[in-house]
Amino acid sequence: MASEDKDGQGLPLFVFIPLILCIVGILVLLDIRQRQRNPPHVPINTQPQAFEQQFLHDRDDQDDGEQDASDDNHDEGSSSAVRVKKVGKKRGDKLRKKEEKRRYREYMDQQRDLRRAQEEADEEEYRRIKMEQSIQRTDEMEKRRKEREKLAKAKAKEELKMQALQEKDAKKRQYRFNKYSDKLKKLVKEKKLCDTHALAKSMGLSQEEVIDMLKQSCDQDDEFELCLWSGTDTFLFITREDYEHFNEQFSSRGKQSIHDATL
Repeated sequence: MASEDKDGQGLPLFVFIPLILCIVGILVLLDIRQRQRNPPHVPINTQPQAFEQQFLHDRDDQDDGEQDASDDNHDEGSSSAVRVKKVGKKRGDKLRKKEEKRRYREYMDQQRDLRRAQEEADEEEYRRIKMEQSIQRTDEMEKRRKEREKLAKAKAKEELKMQALQEKDAKKRQYRFNKYSDKLKKLVKEKKLCDTHALAKSMGLSQEEVIDMLKQSCDQDDEFELCLWSGTDTFLFITREDYEHFNEQFSSRGKQSIHDATL
């Protein structure tokens, strides 16, 4: 029975005292280390700052209404005093807009000056091109005029040359006609029906020269008025007396062959 009561009571309490002390010591050390790592924050009173911000805001509003007066009195007072003036948000916006407007005006003035300069340059270029075109047209007209004059002179020179050749040829033809016309007239009167090749050979001339002389005779001599041509190879010398004689033969004989007819 005594052994059963001893087992029911368990371990005595003093056995756990060292363990409890160790746990408490560990907790204390942990708390100290935690305090060393994270020092306590000192509370800051923000009311003075809020008051100061409200004061500055009210001061900015007042500065916006008194800008002109403050600018006029900026240099008044003691020369040794240094005044530092803060610019509020509204005033800053106003100054910024004013600066933007100034820059915009400067930009527009610059663009206007650039456009004016470009327009002047374009106008000058236009005048230069027109002047060059006018000079070019004048040069072309002068060139064409000189070419026309040159062609006219060449044509006149050629005409004079042709005229001189024609005059020379006419003199030559007239000289040949005066020299050989009587002989040629005698031959054609004898032969009546003549071959121009044979005439040229008998006279020592070319066929073209003989034909030309016969044509001259037809134009100038009345005895050659009724002569006939068969191309340029055959020439028939016939006069009015020959026609009358042929008419008499035809009347007396009636029909007859052309080969039987005599001139």
